[in-house]
Amino acid sequence: MAFRGFDATGLTALANQLDALSQNSGKLHSQLATVLTTAQQNLPPGQSASRDPDLQGLVGDVIPMPSIFGGRRRLPGSLGGELGDMQTSMKRRIKQLEGLQELEKRGDPVSDGSVFLDEKAPDAKKIDDALRDLQGLQGKDFGTNGNRDDLEKVSGELDGMTAAELDALMTKASPKDLAFYSQLISDTGDSAWNPFDDNGLPEDRRRATLSLMLSKISPENVGKFQAAFPGMQPTFTNTGAYESGGNNQNGQTNNGIHWAPPSDPLFQDGVSADDVSQNQFGDCWYVASLAGLAQKDPKFIQDGIKQNPNGTVSVRVWDKDGNYQWVTMTADLPTDQNGNPISTYGNGETWPAYYEKAFAMVYSDDGDDERGYGGIEGDDPKKSAPYLTGKEGEDLESGGFLGIGKHDDKNIDSLKKAFDSGKVVTVSTPDDEKLDKDHPAEWGNTYHSNHAYYVRGFTDDGKIILGNPWGVHGYPPITVTQEQFNKYFQGPEAFDVP
Repeated sequence: MAFRGFDATGLTALANQLDALSQNSGKLHSQLATVLTTAQQNLPPGQSASRDPDLQGLVGDVIPMPSIFGGRRRLPGSLGGELGDMQTSMKRRIKQLEGLQELEKRGDPVSDGSVFLDEKAPDAKKIDDALRDLQGLQGKDFGTNGNRDDLEKVSGELDGMTAAELDALMTKASPKDLAFYSQLISDTGDSAWNPFDDNGLPEDRRRATLSLMLSKISPENVGKFQAAFPGMQPTFTNTGAYESGGNNQNGQTNNGIHWAPPSDPLFQDGVSADDVSQNQFGDCWYVASLAGLAQKDPKFIQDGIKQNPNGTVSVRVWDKDGNYQWVTMTADLPTDQNGNPISTYGNGETWPAYYEKAFAMVYSDDGDDERGYGGIEGDDPKKSAPYLTGKEGEDLESGGFLGIGKHDDKNIDSLKKAFDSGKVVTVSTPDDEKLDKDHPAEWGNTYHSNHAYYVRGFTDDGKIILGNPWGVHGYPPITVTQEQFNKYFQGPEAFDVP
């Protein structure tokens, strides 16, 4: 009987046929090699038995050797591995389909998207156990040691579930069960009467579990997830752009900020620093670092972001201990009433916006609990480096990599040494609004006080080329002499590219 349009019995028969063909490929290899070898021996010198390089390679290969000895790399011998891999994949998918069919027979919800997943067959017992333990948190006496051990048990069960299992659990769990779990894992405070108990889950552990859940559930359950775990959406109501209606530095304004899905793809033509445009949130210190990293190692940036089958996006972010995890978020982004992006965006692509959104979800300055986009406004470029690469940033003025002894040394040649060594280099401008009018005219509106820039390169005559994270479209790079750098810039910093 077909299940959601797929005939598991027919597919199994096809897989078995492929298996039989793969086992016969060695015999076919020998037969064809014999024919070609005989033909080659009877041809005049200089002529080939075949013009196809794969077939010509079979000449003399009458007894095919396994691939581990360097053999069967050519057709048809290579079909043994290719057809074998194909039928193995098919049989795995068939088992998963049959498992979904069994779930549906017992009354469990199965989304249409689950039939296309390449994963293990769902285990009904895992769904039942996790749901029982999740519901059992309501009214439970956690004892004198707090609730962390109970929450870690549930978290471990969730982490070990397939996408189909998680989606069934999300559908069966009540909003009340999920909200209570969210409340418990977020509260890490000690009980007033017992300061030595352990409650909630540490932030990295909590985020890892929720990110994994969000990346796997079906689109139909994403709204339910968001309602239960509101902390997985960073707020923008604490930003200057929301409170003041725009960015007072670059002059961009807005009306009606809200969440909306973008129409542009994750990537359009790869990764480039020229894709990065800061827009309206005041996090130039992070965006300058992001643009500098995109310039130095675009592949590293591209490898650090992925779109999941359910439409969510995951970004690789490091924590303070140097460990990375994939932070998952919904695809919607801060947008104004006219559909224009408010957050950092690309030139027809969205990867910069999701890097910024992930950062807004995880960043917290020491001693400051403010989160969201407002929490990443106004800080030091070197503080973004550990989240982007897992490596600490460093001040170049105070020595560090360059071994400079003078704190006020801003020699462009020294910055060039750091840049040429492969580091991302950023600089800042003084918090002095008089400089917004008193700067070289050729810089136009690219220069602004109290702002961060990234180094794009150097000229042959010793000048430094700086990029504005507001984007090259409208804010072209500026070329700065040593004398100008001393007056208009400060705080050179750098971090290593992995």
